[in-house]
Amino acid sequence: MNSTTAETETLHRVQISRAQAAHTDSHIADATPDTAAPTFFDGTYFSSSPDGTVTHNDAGDRPHLIEYSVPKWRYLYNTTMVILDLLMTIIATCIVFACNPGAYANVRNMGPSDYGVFSFLSLACISWLISLYAARSYERHTMGEGYGLYAKLLNAAFIDFIMLCTLGYLFHLNVPRSLNVFIPILSLILVIVERWLMRRALHRNRAKGEFNYPTIIIGSPEGISKTLKQLRACLSLGYAPIAVCPVASVCDSDDPNAAQHLVSVPFIPANDEEARLKVLALNSHLPQTAKRMKVRTILIADVLTHDSETMRTLSLAVESMGIELALTASVADLSGANLQLHNDPSMPILTARLAQYSLPTRIFKRVCDIVLSLVAIILSSPIMLWAAYKVKREDGGPVFYSQTRIGIYGKPFTMYKFRSMRLNADKMDAEVAAAAGVELGTTFKVKDDPRVTKIGKFIRKTSIDEVPQFFNVLKGDMSMVGPRPQRQYEVDQYSPLYSTRLLVKPGITGPWQISGRNDLSQEQSEYADVSYIQNWSITGDIAILLKTVGAVFNGTGM
Repeated sequence: MNSTTAETETLHRVQISRAQAAHTDSHIADATPDTAAPTFFDGTYFSSSPDGTVTHNDAGDRPHLIEYSVPKWRYLYNTTMVILDLLMTIIATCIVFACNPGAYANVRNMGPSDYGVFSFLSLACISWLISLYAARSYERHTMGEGYGLYAKLLNAAFIDFIMLCTLGYLFHLNVPRSLNVFIPILSLILVIVERWLMRRALHRNRAKGEFNYPTIIIGSPEGISKTLKQLRACLSLGYAPIAVCPVASVCDSDDPNAAQHLVSVPFIPANDEEARLKVLALNSHLPQTAKRMKVRTILIADVLTHDSETMRTLSLAVESMGIELALTASVADLSGANLQLHNDPSMPILTARLAQYSLPTRIFKRVCDIVLSLVAIILSSPIMLWAAYKVKREDGGPVFYSQTRIGIYGKPFTMYKFRSMRLNADKMDAEVAAAAGVELGTTFKVKDDPRVTKIGKFIRKTSIDEVPQFFNVLKGDMSMVGPRPQRQYEVDQYSPLYSTRLLVKPGITGPWQISGRNDLSQEQSEYADVSYIQNWSITGDIAILLKTVGAVFNGTGM
């Protein structure tokens, strides 16, 4: 009977494996029509279907905006920790007061009745919470850490001591110095016990399959299988695989020095648990597909190396969407990202994070765009009226020129400008490029373009022709600062790394405009855009806006 059961289970697993392999081949074929293509970017980052496939004829649809979703259990867990941390410091303060009645009497005399005690207790609680946050004890991986967590709590106690001493000095609080020493120490002891209990409870829940982060694993089939086994034995990390992305590094030539590229390959599951995992293809749709699947982490098992163009492109695409990128230490060193090592004995993991793409920063940037575009529209309205009159008067054609440009994630939108060229000038691009002896590519510009009208030369030199784009910013198609939006034939020529400019909204001004415009080579222009994506910041945008004013008045690169 047992033998029959074993044979049945074995046959069942073989059938599952075959079905999964067939599903893998089919899915990869759907998601990446040409699996041998040596490029991660295939024209867009926008995914219009749950499995990552794209329909390119839905230009009327607006881009799928990023939804930053935090698991409900994490809100509950963090709230519980904050409440318990406050309770621990209150208990610590009460114990210190009980052991030192003189200190309690001294603090009570700071205000009428018990107001002085309440004020000091509030100060102690706020200072302790700020210290715990500054020591990064509320970060997602800190919840399950052991030694690393206690080291951070020790740092928090030291920060709390400094804060209490500083606040007492600045506000001339008549507080015994012993309170500044013993309250942080006692709070530290109590919170260590509290966090140990919380960590044990977290591990128990994770052993039941709860309180984990949905994860996609990228790597070779062998590397994925090895990682799955390690994750089952390593509960503290909290990664729950829901999909895999099997790839292999291949070379089209027999030359060992030839460039390697990645292709999707089948994944053969070893058991029922692996058979339930969804199989995805490695392409530019993967980050948004992960977002639709509510994935919180993309884990790199192997194959991808830190110096590969695909890794740099993938890391920017993933981190810009608020998804954690985790990788083994051997594929570390990601430019521009904050790296943090989680040195678990079973499985050391390195996570990368681009802090500038956090939700608060994105919201702040959008608010700035709305406010600045409204102010710009109001202040520039007399100039727009004058420009509209001049354009119309010159040749009687339309005042505005609209053109389809490619926006965030590769979705098209309609961009507005004052018309500075003759009618149907965009249909003469190839002819003009050939006459000028320049290449029709991503940085196609011709000095002394014969298609430009008389008023067009002036509004171009002063950038008045781009003023209507403030309405694009107000609509949300563009931002005040970002890479310039380009046309589809230009996007089709992007390299995988240069395609990362589609991970942010295009801007009215950006690094290209303040760095010389037409005076830059194509290589310099691409470097400026990719550098902006990696190092973007609010302060950097402000600097670009200020430099743009100088570039407009000086006519730099015009």
